Amino acid sequence: MNGKHKIRVGRYTAAFLIMVTGILLIIDEVQGSEYMLLLLKWWPMLAIMWGFESILIYWFRRHERGSGSRPHLDIKGLSMAIILCASVFIITQQEHYLYLWNKVSLNLTASAVDFSEQEGGSFNKEVQDVPVAFDSENIVINNINGDIVLHREPIENIQVSTEVWVDQITGPEREAVVEQSVLEISEGTTINIATISKAYGQSGKRQPRMNLSIALPENRRFNLDVRTMNGNIKLKNINAIENISLESANGMLELYNVLGNVKGKTLNGVVRIVNLEGDADISSSQGNMEATDTSGTLKLLTQVGNISVIRALSDVDIRTKNGDIYVSQSQMSLKAESLNGGITVYAYQIGGNWDIYSAVGIMNLYLPLEANYKLNGRITFGDIHSSIPDFTIVNKTILGTVGEGDYSIRIEGNSDLNVNSL
Repeated sequence: MNGKHKIRVGRYTAAFLIMVTGILLIIDEVQGSEYMLLLLKWWPMLAIMWGFESILIYWFRRHERGSGSRPHLDIKGLSMAIILCASVFIITQQEHYLYLWNKVSLNLTASAVDFSEQEGGSFNKEVQDVPVAFDSENIVINNINGDIVLHREPIENIQVSTEVWVDQITGPEREAVVEQSVLEISEGTTINIATISKAYGQSGKRQPRMNLSIALPENRRFNLDVRTMNGNIKLKNINAIENISLESANGMLELYNVLGNVKGKTLNGVVRIVNLEGDADISSSQGNMEATDTSGTLKLLTQVGNISVIRALSDVDIRTKNGDIYVSQSQMSLKAESLNGGITVYAYQIGGNWDIYSAVGIMNLYLPLEANYKLNGRITFGDIHSSIPDFTIVNKTILGTVGEGDYSIRIEGNSDLNVNSL
């Protein structure tokens, strides 16, 4: 043996990466949080750590050059650590990547189509009457480019009004596109309504805009499945048998005075709910979300956007990656989470457990003095302030019980926390 030994630069960085991944995974499993997603944002720290480790080893070994010890990059060890942590991330974050895949798939589909704007003059087609059978229960609506509005009227059959917009061309060519853009309708237990548009333009892919206004008989109820690739979806005074499914790749989702359980998704659009009797599970990739006067379980998720919930009578689960959260008069359990945004909650009564978290943002809670709950709040940075005498503040923690303490309010964050009475 020649007595030389290798000093491997990178083994401490690899160990640190594995340790951090394991800690984040455990915290997510225990708290139901999504700290693992921070690895997507902070992965450049790996290169910084590796460089810092190299500097330290060089500094402490600079006098040992004659001893035969030489630093070598531990590429194999660090590569194995990265592969291991990446495998853990992919396995544990499947739901996140399924969401991203759906987003990419819809974007790719939309990018292959050229959409006419609402310009150049509109043409109203003849209103189409769709007979409703005794056993008709479901309505499926598909549109390529255009808004979809559903409302109820005192009529016997479904009536579909179509407004066609064709931009960039004029004269007989435009009239031909309007004439050849039609509706395809099938009747029965499931009524299908789909737009069949005539593509035009130099690319041959430009789709005319076909806005649909669909009147439903006010004495009938249907399950609804509504989709548009580019346009808003609006429901007004709609009663469903049970379920309502809404999807727009690029457009708003609006619900006013609706009865039914709603599941919706928009990749780029605002979500607005006013007076919903039923559950709601709606997500948006980019857009603000508002819900007022809801009676069922409410679940809202947006990647980028603010969330506002007012007068929710049942459980609320709202999350945003980048945006503020405002809640007023939530009466049951509440879960509110923002990775980059403030949270404000006004509560006139407490009827369930609360779990509130803000990674970056000030949290303001206004709580009743006459209720039954216990508070456990903790922050990493910032200050805690409270005007409620039942609460005790020690360092970065606030604890206390009001009434019998039947329900639990848990708060966690990294900025200022203000807890005051109404």
